Amino acid sequence: MTRTNLQGLIFSATLLAASHAQAAVQTINFDNDASGNPISAPSLFSGATALTNLYADIGVNFSALSRTQETSTRIRDGIEVTQAYNVINPAATGMGAILDESSNFGSNAKSGDNFLAFNRLSSSSANLWRVSFDNPIGYFGISYSAGSASTTYQYLNFQAYDADGRLIGVSNYNYLGYTDANNTYYSSRFFDKAFRSETGISYIDIGQGLNCCSNNLDASFSSGNWSVKFDDLIFGEFSDAPTYLYNLSGNNGGYVPVPASIWMMLSGLMVILGCGRKQPNHSL
Repeated sequence: MTRTNLQGLIFSATLLAASHAQAAVQTINFDNDASGNPISAPSLFSGATALTNLYADIGVNFSALSRTQETSTRIRDGIEVTQAYNVINPAATGMGAILDESSNFGSNAKSGDNFLAFNRLSSSSANLWRVSFDNPIGYFGISYSAGSASTTYQYLNFQAYDADGRLIGVSNYNYLGYTDANNTYYSSRFFDKAFRSETGISYIDIGQGLNCCSNNLDASFSSGNWSVKFDDLIFGEFSDAPTYLYNLSGNNGGYVPVPASIWMMLSGLMVILGCGRKQPNHSL
């Protein structure tokens, strides 16, 4: 094989590998269903259906959550103490819906004509929702923007969990709008949130319309009106993510499992160290 042919083969293999890597990243733009068919979305919640399993064929499902308070009793210093705590559970209603940008949310969709919408003024919208993945992912991104019904100082919280329901990491206090030098509040701008995780992400809980500053379990809900829209949800493997992205599992107190090969290597080192240790001389 000539050098020129070899270079051509390497170049072709590189392109093929790049195309496969690119294909691994999937995008939900809410303009098409899982099969690529265009979605004709309504402009009002009254004509919409909650988004649940529309994208189940590509392994993605959506659901609403509710936060309820429960109590537990324990003995502290010999005294029985009752403690209240919050629990997040699945909710029967409240998952947002895909709407057309003519719904007067205050701005257009980021791409196409549709977006995933929530509005506190509608019974179809909850403060908390979940996006679940049949196959754990390592790369997640989404664009979001407050709507025209929002008041100031409301936040989004993203919390990622593994297949066993253990918290991997969080991205909290994401502001739903911005204020300029004249103290004028703007809510129409789209913000982008993306992160990666070496620990596989099975689901992400998203809180919205929250007061600053805590996680989804403890943050109080905003008393004012809020509306928020999401567009262009992307997901893929950890290797698909840009290297500069925030690593939830590496930087936010999450755990990173030690690979089995590392455990084997450590075990081998322990054996070697044990064998090399000087044995006591019992003949003295």
